[in-house]
Amino acid sequence: MCLTSGCPGRGGLDFQRELSKAGIHLPIIFITGHGDIPMSVQAMKGGALEFMTKPFRDQDLLDAIQLGLERERARRARMKRPSACSGPVSIP
Repeated sequence: MCLTSGCPGRGGLDFQRELSKAGIHLPIIFITGHGDIPMSVQAMKGGALEFMTKPFRDQDLLDAIQLGLERERARRARMKRPSACSGPVSIP
């Protein structure tokens, strides 16, 4: 998911927090034209995959999107695998 810090009304950082509170954990790429260090730190601590400031290279965005897709696929694959503790347990 790509978010910007300059959204009218609710900003991207607020939306990131709301997603997290709701238990929704998606790879997030922040794109901003006026980001600063505290904002980027807050985004990364909140789990953002990348914090990009304009101007950026198209390839950098494409690489971040690819990384996000790979991480999401891996997360979903881990969720589908049965846990070692799932199922009946017999104690001799």
